[in-house]
Amino acid sequence: MEPWCTFLRLYSQNLSRNTVRSYSRDAVTFAKFLDDRGVTILETVESEIAAFCDDRLSRGISTRTLDRQLVFVRAFFNYLYETGQRDELPWIRIASRSVVHRKTPSTDLRVRAVTRAQWDAFRNVGLGGQLPSGEMDQSFRGRSTVRNMCGAELAITTGMRLREWQSLLDIEIPEGAPGASVELHVSAKNCRRRNIYIPASTIREIDLYRATERRQAVRLSQASLRKNLHNLAVVRQVKPASRTLTYTIGGVEETYEVPSIPLAHRRILVRQDQSGLIEPMSLFLGRGGMAPSPRRWQQYFNTANTRLAQFRDQLSHMPAAITPHDLRHTFALVMLRSLQQQAAKLEQSRPAHRTGTISEHVSHNPLLTLQRLLGHASPSTTMVYLQYIDESHELVQRAFEEWNDENTDYATYVIDAITRDSR
Repeated sequence: MEPWCTFLRLYSQNLSRNTVRSYSRDAVTFAKFLDDRGVTILETVESEIAAFCDDRLSRGISTRTLDRQLVFVRAFFNYLYETGQRDELPWIRIASRSVVHRKTPSTDLRVRAVTRAQWDAFRNVGLGGQLPSGEMDQSFRGRSTVRNMCGAELAITTGMRLREWQSLLDIEIPEGAPGASVELHVSAKNCRRRNIYIPASTIREIDLYRATERRQAVRLSQASLRKNLHNLAVVRQVKPASRTLTYTIGGVEETYEVPSIPLAHRRILVRQDQSGLIEPMSLFLGRGGMAPSPRRWQQYFNTANTRLAQFRDQLSHMPAAITPHDLRHTFALVMLRSLQQQAAKLEQSRPAHRTGTISEHVSHNPLLTLQRLLGHASPSTTMVYLQYIDESHELVQRAFEEWNDENTDYATYVIDAITRDSR
């Protein structure tokens, strides 16, 4: 296991838990690749690293993911070189380029917006078990359809990443609320805090899930939860005023603000009432009362796409597959178009002699607003969406024509139209 373990221990000292987890997965991926080729880390040469890059790209990963994996590779070999375990680095660097210093386009973001018709079909037919005609498919044997549709609804109406909405706690979304603001922290990328807004229509979907499938999941999981209670994080106190939660895990008492509860703990949080009923704290529940993992949610989406493929003749407009991130992109594009329209109306209503203050331009800037909503670290990432707004490509144009209307803003679509028509 050496020198892998010592390197990872030293390398992870000043990194967040999520970053450490990502680099650990990268280490396993790289180690398995070398092992399959019968090469040790001390025997690795430049051609092996180049083959690793080609192999990863051939498997369909994005260039951004590959660049993150190469950050680990560079750091690992620099460690081996600086500690004298290797006499030289396994690559030749010319100027600023080498096999591990790739030139990546700054706009490498594959944006796929789903049209209104595609969303309806995916939600109702793929996840909900309907037929393309709108009738229920009597042969459909899917499980937890309300939960799965609820998760997809959260993704498309809030723009959250899969890890963000998958790890939500039940107490973070008030029941029956006319819309709710939820703060994200540990679940957000690089732990960047931001607030997201959940529309009232989506909360109604969540309340329906709570009253049906979630309640049943809690009841059916009691035996499993009691058996594993010693391995779970048991809540001792909830303080709504300070938004803090105290729980015991492994005999140790922990207290966190709700947004800052570690991801590993969020999934196993439970509370027990006076009657002895054990209720998991996660919003979405799977078998055994535990929250489905991001990988499991990917499987739910894959199953829905497989079901849609059975109706390819009736649903010829559907893409090959719809992913959770496609729903985030759809939110971003629809929101950006609406924000642009609102900004244009604001400028038109402004008196001709008044240009507006700097703070007004910043607060009403569509890109900066969208950047905050999506949790992007840099405006340059958000700016990629502009090319999909301004392009006249037929598919992109059709997506916007079906999602947008000159007299209807984004909020109306998200809060009313999507849910109403989907029903």
